[in-house]
Amino acid sequence: SSRAAVTTERLTFRVPPAFFELPVYESEEQVGQALMELAQDIYPQGTPELWFQYAATQLPVVAQMMDAGVSYAGFCLLDLDGRHSTATVTAALLESVPDGQKMTASSVAAELAGLGGDQAQVETVWLTAGEAVVRFTADVTTLPAELTDSGRAEDVEVGKIAVFLPLRKEAEMVLFELSTPCMQDWDLYSDLFFNIVNTIELNDTGTPAETPVPPQPEDLPAGGPADASTGAHVPVQARSVRDGFG
Repeated sequence: SSRAAVTTERLTFRVPPAFFELPVYESEEQVGQALMELAQDIYPQGTPELWFQYAATQLPVVAQMMDAGVSYAGFCLLDLDGRHSTATVTAALLESVPDGQKMTASSVAAELAGLGGDQAQVETVWLTAGEAVVRFTADVTTLPAELTDSGRAEDVEVGKIAVFLPLRKEAEMVLFELSTPCMQDWDLYSDLFFNIVNTIELNDTGTPAETPVPPQPEDLPAGGPADASTGAHVPVQARSVRDGFG
């Protein structure tokens, strides 16, 4: 279910092969068919009715992501010792500020600290691609019945990590976000997420990056329907920071 390798002059990163990819890269006319194909990948033993129901459920989710400028959206569905577990990762390229001024990790951290409230934790970290800002938050959301062990919709706490990486030579910023309603698997997913963002490769010159390619993140534990053979190189497109900072 992974996309074929895609080259881009701006930025690439790698995700584990256990991730399914939502078709945010497709045209509006092709999203429905792409979701039907994704449903068949996730539920190969399913029925056309199940595939259609899944596609119809995900269509507004994908449309919302496309409107927000998300360039990559992937998720995993795991069976960990008989327990369902899931997480989602998204990526986008933001203009760092509406008037095109550059921002540093320190200035982004100060901005986020003022917006996050008491429940947000903000800190700076060094990634392979440079200094970035990490924001940890938690929300409460309703998990669909098909993703719960009880088979009923449930209100659950959702842990989120956002990584903001200002680009060195452009007034732009890379935004990666992870969310999971499976807080008992937080350590697994947070480690996985930081492995992903540490594979970010920046290319500021328009030619292939000369820095060594970081190792591909380790795959997730076996289980669930995910079974793709390779990771994916993913391009990201710019959108306004006003979407990212409210």
